[in-house]
Amino acid sequence: MAAGNTPDSIGAGNRGSDRSDTAFVVASGVYSGVVLAGSLVVLAVVTGSWPIGPVATYPLGFAGGFVGGAALARADRHLPTRLGRTLGRRLAVVAPALVFGLLWLVALEGGAGNVALATAILVFAAGYVLSQLAGNRYVDSVTPGDPEETWRWDPPGSPRLDAALFVLYVALGAGNAAGGSWEQALLWLSLGIVWIGTCLAEGRWAFGPGRDRCEIQVYETGLVKRRPYTKSFVAWRDINHTRLRGDELVLDYGLRDVRFDRDELENSEAVLEAVDRRLSETGSR
Repeated sequence: MAAGNTPDSIGAGNRGSDRSDTAFVVASGVYSGVVLAGSLVVLAVVTGSWPIGPVATYPLGFAGGFVGGAALARADRHLPTRLGRTLGRRLAVVAPALVFGLLWLVALEGGAGNVALATAILVFAAGYVLSQLAGNRYVDSVTPGDPEETWRWDPPGSPRLDAALFVLYVALGAGNAAGGSWEQALLWLSLGIVWIGTCLAEGRWAFGPGRDRCEIQVYETGLVKRRPYTKSFVAWRDINHTRLRGDELVLDYGLRDVRFDRDELENSEAVLEAVDRRLSETGSR
């Protein structure tokens, strides 16, 4: 296998379009702006001595963070591929949301608490989008050219269960709003919106937008699970074992695995054959 096509070669095969580059730059700006603006406003409210006040601080902080984050993303063309390489790095992007959430939960009250909660929600949403864009760019960087083989894949999901959870979130939010707990109401309603957005992004519903893009792709470097708006990649060298077990196709790699139900795949036997053939060729088995 050519060295330039290995997963460690970040620059190789980077075929992201200008549109995806622009999306990452904008997402980086929004994420940085929300983090900086929220941090400054919380500090302003807590200290009570901020020279321009919290109302003027937020737009100025957001503008400064947006410009800085977008400039960094534009200057470093390999930032999304480095950021999207590992799960730990992608999770680190949303970690600040936990910090703001804890500040709201255990430390801050009043206006500062309200700002911390709103910032936690916004940072989580912006961080999720940014991490998924980075993950997509990493997958593009290690899968040059067109896939050798593709199969239709229907991601697992239960519209009824998902709808029931959404109704539960909305009901909890409405109940808290009726009782005057607006912060808790905002939290539950935001969770409901995030849940629906995640279901659509992952293609969990047969009627969702972009569902026709869901497929399993075999490349020289590894296997890709493509969803409507996200992608995940497993390198051949990381797969230890493949098997059909009952109604599942299982690919073991390290302490994790990738599982597909037979009825999710267009042809599970063909997928297993192609994976086994590629593993034999690369000496991974």
